[in-house]
Amino acid sequence: MHSAGAIAQPMYDVAIIGYGPTGATLAGLLGRRGLSVLVADKATEIYPQPRAVGFDHDAMRIFQHVGVAAALEPHVAPFNDGEYHGIGGRVIRRLKRMAPPYPQGWSPGYTCDQPGVEAVLRTAIAKMPNVTAELGCELTTCSQTPDGVQLTLRDQTGGELQRAARYLVGCDGASSPVRRALGIGLENFDYDHAWAVVDVKVKPEHLSQLPSTNVQYCQPERPSTFITCPGNHRRWEFMTLPGEQREGELPEEWLWELLSRWLRPGEAEIWRSAAYRFHALIAHQWRRGRVLLAGDAAHQTPPFLGQGMCQGLRDAGNLAWKLEAVLRGQAPETLLDTYTEERRPHVVATTRLAQEFGNIISERDAVKAQARDDAMLALGHNGEAQTLIRQELIPGLTTGLIATDAPLAGKVFPQPTVQRGGEAQRLDDVTGPCWRLVMLEPVPAALAAAAQASGIAVVQVGTGVSAPGVAAVHDPDALLAAWLAPANCVGALVRPDHYAYGAFATEDEAHRLLKRVASTMLPAARTQVAA
Repeated sequence: MHSAGAIAQPMYDVAIIGYGPTGATLAGLLGRRGLSVLVADKATEIYPQPRAVGFDHDAMRIFQHVGVAAALEPHVAPFNDGEYHGIGGRVIRRLKRMAPPYPQGWSPGYTCDQPGVEAVLRTAIAKMPNVTAELGCELTTCSQTPDGVQLTLRDQTGGELQRAARYLVGCDGASSPVRRALGIGLENFDYDHAWAVVDVKVKPEHLSQLPSTNVQYCQPERPSTFITCPGNHRRWEFMTLPGEQREGELPEEWLWELLSRWLRPGEAEIWRSAAYRFHALIAHQWRRGRVLLAGDAAHQTPPFLGQGMCQGLRDAGNLAWKLEAVLRGQAPETLLDTYTEERRPHVVATTRLAQEFGNIISERDAVKAQARDDAMLALGHNGEAQTLIRQELIPGLTTGLIATDAPLAGKVFPQPTVQRGGEAQRLDDVTGPCWRLVMLEPVPAALAAAAQASGIAVVQVGTGVSAPGVAAVHDPDALLAAWLAPANCVGALVRPDHYAYGAFATEDEAHRLLKRVASTMLPAARTQVAA
């Protein structure tokens, strides 16, 4: 850490305020892209207790791009299927995982040990010489100039540090000083409920007495949630009833009373408890000039769809490649406008869905709850509860930098495990996180040359003579063919964050997509994947 009065500091490409999961992931993504990054946080250590307990395959694919997916294995476990229990304990809805082969190359969902996940991220970032962490430093002022942002940080001794960056990203949580400094307000989606969250370490011999699935107890007397986490960690969330404590330290006697349906003292240890207000709030603006917001600073989502941390990680995945493109002169600064255009509608749709799920769980009126149960069971078949696939509920992109009139535009492009030269690789690892054109048949030489001239990697799936510079792979599970077939397409142009810009059925259509991208992105020299 540098003391006040030190010599003038170089200008970083990006400064990040907040070193939680979103800030750390963004720092890692930018660091892997070779940009100079400053990340600052007022805390000196990782918060030692769990807050988020899950993320999905979108998030794991982003962690793959940071280079930490394998190191996360000790800190995650596959997310269990879920059930919604109505009045009398009857199952009124089921949430299941996708069946393998998994479309994104990873299990559809994970529970996690958040401190462990953050530690893995920080360990990887510490090895990046182009990323500097200023811990124990709080942002006090920031001002924009035509060329960047001037920052003043205050360290724990009260000393001031002057820093500068081309762009600043506030990943500094729900109370975001960056957002407040910009004067940006929050849109309230009318969801505000008090809940108590209890994390428990269960003694191994008592794990079998707990549910094997995740459960939403949609019961008017006490709406609650049970989540299985890695190892012997289990989480309960209980709606706080009128007259009960809604802030501060929660009495352990009361917590054991809440847990008595499942466990008794001596069978487990209460690891952490906290009073929360579950909100649905989204910032009106996510960018003002050279300052952007991400994660909880930009949105707060009820937890009932397990998308809270995922949304921040998607923010990081969306921003990282766009900041790189602008900073390297590969795209005009207006590309950053598409960050809000794309992410805010996605977060609004996902938040509304989480709010809808929350309203199902939170109903306290017994008559209305019975009507809800009857209506939900009517959606099923032969008296069985309706089964939903959790990941199929998450929307794609609907606007922004996509060819909205092209097939599959804005959909998440699959990541099969492919065979290449006798070696099995996830497809993103073949190309890296760059623009890519992927076809199910030999890529015509003219099309390959046009893509490569714009810095776009080219992948041919299947046999046949490939053009120079084209990576030829085999998709043994035919995931890509299955994804393209309903649209009658043979290939797709894919963005660095694995969303499809658009799919195509003919060579001419592919050329048109390339020209449309070229009209918004400046030509960029990028190393092509070796054929």
